[in-house]
Amino acid sequence: MELKGQSAIVTGSAQGIGRAIAAELAARGAAVALCDVREEALSAVADDIAKSAGTRVEWRIVDIANERAVAEFVTEIEKAFGGIQILVNNAGIHPLHPIEEITSDEWDRVLAVNLKAQFYFCRAVLPGMRNRKYGRIINIASEAGKNGGTVAAAHYAASKGGVLAFTRNLAQAVGIDGITVNAICPGRIASSMAGAPDSPENRRFIENSILKRIGDPEDVAFAAAYLASPHARFITAESMMVNGGTLRD
Repeated sequence: MELKGQSAIVTGSAQGIGRAIAAELAARGAAVALCDVREEALSAVADDIAKSAGTRVEWRIVDIANERAVAEFVTEIEKAFGGIQILVNNAGIHPLHPIEEITSDEWDRVLAVNLKAQFYFCRAVLPGMRNRKYGRIINIASEAGKNGGTVAAAHYAASKGGVLAFTRNLAQAVGIDGITVNAICPGRIASSMAGAPDSPENRRFIENSILKRIGDPEDVAFAAAYLASPHARFITAESMMVNGGTLRD
C-alpha cells in the first residue's frame, strides 16, 4: 500500500492500459480519478475498481483535447481529493491510415489527443505539485515514438515522438520542485488498439520479440505503478520500454 494517502488522475481509463493502470494504482492504496469519453464503460470500470480496491474513485467524461474541459476537471479533482500527486497521461487514438489517406483534420485530431492533451494536463497539475514539492508524472508514449513503429500510422508515430521530447523537457523544468516526469513506451499490448491477437501485425511483433508474446495491459500497469511510487524518486526524464524485447534500446 505504498500509495496510500495519494491521489492520481489516469486519462483514457475506460478500457485497456488505462483501466489496468487505474486498477493497479488503486490496489496500492491511491484514490483515483478516471476520465474518458465512453460513459457507460467508464462508469462500470469506476464501480469495479472502487469495489475491488476499496479506495475512493471519481470519474468524469472529459474531451481531453478541450483545454477548458481539462482545466475544469483537474480543478474539480484537486478539490475532491485535496491534491493530486500522480498524473498518468494514457489516453490516445490511432487511426490506421496510410499517409495518402490522412486528412489535415485527422492529423490535427491525433496530435491533439495524443500530445497536446498531455501538455494541458501537465500544465494544470503542476501548480499543486510545485506547492507540495512532490509529484509523479507518467506519459504513455509508444515504441513507435522511438523507431517509427512497425504498423504505426505517421501521425501516431509523430505524436508519440513528441511525447518523448516533451517528457524530457518537462523533467528538466520541474525536477527542482521534487517532481519526476517519465514516459513508458509499450510495444504491442493486448487491447482494442492492437486488434485481434492472431492478426498478421501481432504475429510479426511476436516473431521479433524476445519473450514471444504480445504484452498484457497489466505489464504496463506494473511499470506505471513503480514510476508513480516513492521508490522511483531518483528516476526522471526516462523512457521505460515495456515491449518484450522487440526494441533493444
